[in-house]
Amino acid sequence: MEKYNFDLDEKIIKELSEEFNPQSIVNDLKLPNPIDFKAMTVSFENYGKDLARKSIIRGEKNPDRTYEVMKQAIAKTGEMTFPLVPQRYIEIAYLSTQPFKRLWVISNNPKVFSYRLKECNTYQAIRQKYGEEVANKMICKSACFGMLDEIFLHFGFDVELSLETSMAETGSCQFRIEKK
Repeated sequence: MEKYNFDLDEKIIKELSEEFNPQSIVNDLKLPNPIDFKAMTVSFENYGKDLARKSIIRGEKNPDRTYEVMKQAIAKTGEMTFPLVPQRYIEIAYLSTQPFKRLWVISNNPKVFSYRLKECNTYQAIRQKYGEEVANKMICKSACFGMLDEIFLHFGFDVELSLETSMAETGSCQFRIEKK
């Protein structure tokens, strides 16, 4: 009997975590004083988009059995490409850059995908380097929105993105992606 691997390839996670370490990204920001929030937003958006592209490339090169079975089921039924396929790459990106081992999915259906981040290395890195006032402006959400935009665009989905709660307000970020 063939032995299957149902887990994400640890090599992908390791490579992405080294390349997209949030602490390094924040430390490498070259911002004028006073802080240029527009430049910071653009930097984080580009970071998120690049993370998404690399997650897709590496994830497609190294599919696990769970992904293969999911794609077979989608091919048979013609359903659930949204949100299941993009969710895989969202999870690869977050599991590579954040301290948690699983994404807290709130809603996962053919119309809405919603998830919560209870911890965020990016938010914490900004807070550590620039202080709580800067961190609470939630400029780091640009990285998440950039990543989400890139992933859903790559798979041809027209979606509406929203941040329902934030680290600054409630201590967790909750994102909602609604298929148009």
